[in-house]
Amino acid sequence: MAKVAGKLGMKVITVAIGIPVSILTRKAVERIWIAAGPDRPRQASDAGVQWADAISWAALTAIGMTIADLITRKGAEEIYRSAFAKDPPSSKPWASRRVARADPQFPDAIAPPS
Repeated sequence: MAKVAGKLGMKVITVAIGIPVSILTRKAVERIWIAAGPDRPRQASDAGVQWADAISWAALTAIGMTIADLITRKGAEEIYRSAFAKDPPSSKPWASRRVARADPQFPDAIAPPS
């Protein structure tokens, strides 16, 4: 039961940190975009957007999201450590859990050569 409580606590902390971080990241990406090219369209979905502008917007947004995810995860881990005086529960990505559960069985016809 303690394992479930620890994971739930970590999720609550992550959400509490993630919301303001995502708002700040969105505002920062928009300001960087406007500063980089004031004559560019405000959004990639606007009419008449060039491919280069749409791809640049996507790249800038991806960089911002990656940094926000890193800040959120590391911040939540540090708060968990300081609040509970122990390491946070490890969380494997969804794909890693599926791979760990997989049980590959090769029929003799397609088995790799030994």
